[in-house]
Amino acid sequence: MKLGHELIIEQLSELGYEVTSYPDSPNYPGGFLGIKWTVPVGRFRGQEIEVALNAPQFPMAPPSGPYIKPHLLPIKGGNQLPFDGVHERNVPTNDFQYWSRPYQDWATTDQHIRTYLSFLKTLFDFE
Repeated sequence: MKLGHELIIEQLSELGYEVTSYPDSPNYPGGFLGIKWTVPVGRFRGQEIEVALNAPQFPMAPPSGPYIKPHLLPIKGGNQLPFDGVHERNVPTNDFQYWSRPYQDWATTDQHIRTYLSFLKTLFDFE
């Protein structure tokens, strides 16, 4: 049975995405997987970005939150979404910013990457 990034690569490939692999780093086992994604809604609608994910425990645990390239929002702590909770972590490269947006209730879903991508869409639904 495939797990972790191997399963994510398989599922993303089945959905037609080309996956970029980024190497391991000390705090992120398995490295990151990146895809080109066109924002479908909100302020950044139509913009092509790269989304990088780290989810070595997938499908039991979803990615912690997306890493977004290029930087779209100012770096800002706090928890007033959609503008807070944006961090500079310098992974998988310095070009990405981390959006702290955990997927609540993941265990109640089908735990497929397409479900995570639907969740990702909701993160951009603001003006």
